[in-house]
Amino acid sequence: MGIISIKSTDNLFWLGRYIERVYTTLKIFTEYYDRMIDKDEKYYQDFCSKLGIANKYSYKQEFIRNFLFDENDPNSVMHNLLAAYDNAVIMRNELSSETMSYVQMAVDALEKDKYSNAPILKLQQVFDYIFAFWGSADDYVESETSRNILKFGRSVERLDLYTRFSYPPELVKKEFSILLNRLYKVGIECNVDATDRLISIILEKDSFEEDKNIILNELSRLFTTTVVY
Repeated sequence: MGIISIKSTDNLFWLGRYIERVYTTLKIFTEYYDRMIDKDEKYYQDFCSKLGIANKYSYKQEFIRNFLFDENDPNSVMHNLLAAYDNAVIMRNELSSETMSYVQMAVDALEKDKYSNAPILKLQQVFDYIFAFWGSADDYVESETSRNILKFGRSVERLDLYTRFSYPPELVKKEFSILLNRLYKVGIECNVDATDRLISIILEKDSFEEDKNIILNELSRLFTTTVVY
């Protein structure tokens, strides 16, 4: 494994988290969008509650447009995608220009989508560029350690969102096993108490709906970083 500085570890970790946050929240958002269109136009209130953000939206269309495109809203897709881009810029030499370019293309696609009359139909481009980013990272990021840190961040974010939105326990267990494998590979210092508590809940229980807040809290303590945008 190569030696990665603490600052670079932070940037790679958060790049992985922000990219995954965009992907998974968009995926969940599209499911909620269908429900808002077909059955319950205020269903976004449930989305906000589970995501743990303030419901400051007055109606469906305001939620859709602001949650997707308001770069000044720290909870929006655009804000998180720009945060991913900021980290990618800092790590461009480590990532390669090919890999970084897919983050830029995702930003450009979402920016163009802002002016579309049917923004949901065009979100597939953002999904495609995120898929391409991960494929390019596997091919062009030379450091195995850097790749593992990126994917460790992705797993932490997945577990956070899977927990919030009550994904099936078997899927959460599978992702947590991946996270542990990444953790051992990258060799970064993590909170041992947080790791042990997560193991005792996720791997040793059949259901952890009642343990949601504990899981989220321990995930937030798992790897303390300083680089946040």
